Amino acid sequence: MRLFPTIGAAAALLCTQAAGQPATRLVWQPVQEYFIHRDENQQVLAGTKRLNSFTAYTHIGTDFGFHGPAEHEMEWLTDEVVVHLGQQPEAWAGMWHSLAGQARNANRVMNFTHAYPAPISARYQPRVTAVMVRAAGRGKIKLEIKSPTNEERWSQMIELTEPQYHMFVHAVAPEAVQDGKTLIWTAEPGAEVKVSGLFLGIELPQMPWDLYTFLASYAKIARSYSIDTGFVRDRAHIEEGAFESVSATGMYVLASAAAAQENLGIVSPDYARWVLARTHEAMKKLKTGRGLLPHFVHKHDDKYCIHPGTEYSTVDTAIYAQSMLLAAIMLDVPLVAQELVQQIQAIEFNHLHLPDGQLSHGLSDDAKTLLPHGWQDWGGETALVTLMEGIARPDFRPPPMRSPGKAWQGTGFITELQSLFYPDFDSDAPDAHDGVRWLSVRRAMLGAQRAYIPKRWPQSQAARNGIFGLSAGENQAGNGYYVGGVDLPDQKLIHPHYILMSGSLHVQTSETYELLERMEKASYFPPWGMVENIEVDGRSYLPMEGALNAGFEALGSYHLLVKHRKVPDAIYAASLKCPEIRRAMQLFYPAETREAAGQ
Repeated sequence: MRLFPTIGAAAALLCTQAAGQPATRLVWQPVQEYFIHRDENQQVLAGTKRLNSFTAYTHIGTDFGFHGPAEHEMEWLTDEVVVHLGQQPEAWAGMWHSLAGQARNANRVMNFTHAYPAPISARYQPRVTAVMVRAAGRGKIKLEIKSPTNEERWSQMIELTEPQYHMFVHAVAPEAVQDGKTLIWTAEPGAEVKVSGLFLGIELPQMPWDLYTFLASYAKIARSYSIDTGFVRDRAHIEEGAFESVSATGMYVLASAAAAQENLGIVSPDYARWVLARTHEAMKKLKTGRGLLPHFVHKHDDKYCIHPGTEYSTVDTAIYAQSMLLAAIMLDVPLVAQELVQQIQAIEFNHLHLPDGQLSHGLSDDAKTLLPHGWQDWGGETALVTLMEGIARPDFRPPPMRSPGKAWQGTGFITELQSLFYPDFDSDAPDAHDGVRWLSVRRAMLGAQRAYIPKRWPQSQAARNGIFGLSAGENQAGNGYYVGGVDLPDQKLIHPHYILMSGSLHVQTSETYELLERMEKASYFPPWGMVENIEVDGRSYLPMEGALNAGFEALGSYHLLVKHRKVPDAIYAASLKCPEIRRAMQLFYPAETREAAGQ
C-alpha cells in the first residue's frame, strides 16, 4: 500500500534556469518507493536471500539488495524499510540500488550528464542533478553513489532527529557522476530509522509535451534493448539472455524508425538502420517452428533459442514481422524488406490450421505439436495474424471471426493493436471480412473505458484524475499475466498503456496530454516512462518496465504526436507503400471499399 504522499505534485513543475542556459524542468524519478507487491498471505522478509530477482526490482528497471553486518535485522514492512541499530553500536545496514542494468554487469552505468539510453540525441538527454530520500527517525543515514569498481563518486550524510517523515534533497554535480553504478543508503551505527522512498532529480530539457511523451515512452523500451544481442528483454531489470521478447523486439525497431524521422531526430537514421540490420540478422539465426518465430527466447550454449515452456507463436511472429517490414520501408532498406516478405511467405500455414479452419496460436516448444486454440475471437490480434497469412497467400480466405466487433471481455488493447501499424482501421466502412465498422467500435470501447471507473468507483483517485485502461498486462504483484476489461465486474486494476494506444481517437488530442500531465504529478508517468499498472484508489502501482506494453506505449505515443501536430504519419505512410501489405489488406478493405470511404 502506498500510504505516503506523492512528491510529484510538489516538484514536477519546478523549473530551473542556469546563467546562459535554456530553461529546464525538474521531475522526480523514483528509484524505489518501498511499498510491497505480493500475493495474499505471502510473507515478505528483508535480507539478500529472500529476494526473487524476477519480481524484485527498482522503479528504474534495475536490481537492488541489502548490505551491512546488520542487514538481516532490517524489517521491510508494508511501505517502509525499518532499521533498528540502537542495541548494536558497531553495526550498520542499508540498501543498494543499481542505476543501470543489474549490479553485477559492470558494463552498464548511468551517466548523469545524459541519463537516457545513449542512442538518444544529446539535445533530448536529461541530467541527474539531485538525490532525495524520504526518511524518519533518529540517527545518521549516509547516501552514496559508486562506480562499477566501488569508487565513491558522491556522498552525503543526513542527520535524522524526528519521528515524522521528511524529504531530504541534496544536489549532485552531473559531471562528477559519469559512470554511476549504484545508489546506496546506509543507516550508521546506533541509528533507529525508517525509509520509504529514494528518488533522482531529473532535469529535463525544455520541449513540447507531445514530443516528451513520445521521448519518455521510447526511452522506456530502449532500456530493454541490448546492442550486444539485438534482442529486447521482456523486463528491463532481468539479465541479458535470460528472457527476451520477439514481438517487443520488433516494436522497438519500428519505434526507432519513427524516432529517427527528420521532424523528430530523437535518434539518428544511421542508428535506426543499424538496429534494423542487427535485429534482422539475430532473428535469422533462430530456429523456427514451421517458419514461426518463438514468443520468448533465451541464450543457451552461447546461442539464442526458444525459451523452454513457451511457444512458437503466430501472433508474436505477426507483430515482429510487420513491425520490421514497416521499419525497413521507412528507413529505405529494400533488401531487408524483401527478406522479411520472403520469411513470411516461408511460414508453413497449411500445417498451422486447426480442423475448424482457424489459424492456431502456434506450436509448442518442440516445434511440432499444434496448440489447440485458434484465432477466432474478433480484434487486433486476429487481424494481424490474418494479414500475415494474407501476405504469404494471396488467395487466402480466412473463416469469420467470433462475435465480430466485440473484444473478448472488453479488453482495451484488443481494439487498438492493429492501428499501431495500419491506418485502414480508422475507417467506418464495413470491413469485407465481418462487416465491422472498426472506427465506431474503437470509439465505443474508448467511451466504455472512460466511463467504467467513474461509474463503478466514483470516489477513487483514478476517477478524480480521469485515469482509465482496463486492458492486459502484469498482475498487481508483477508475477503473472492479468487480463481485465469493461465487460467484467468490479475491476480495480488499470493498465494505462491503453491511454496511449487509444490517444489518437480523441477529437481533441490535447485531452490525452492533459491527462498525462496529471499522471506525471501523481508519479504514474515519471521520466522513465509509464508505470505498468495502477490500483483505482491510487495507493499503489506496479513500476515494472515491461517491454511489450512499452512497445504499445511508444508506438501509440508516436501516432498521438503526429495527429496532434497534423503532420504525416511515417508508419502509416510505409504501410500504404508496401504492395504485399496492400494486397493482404484486401481481406478487410478491397480497393473499391477504401475509395468509397475516401481513403
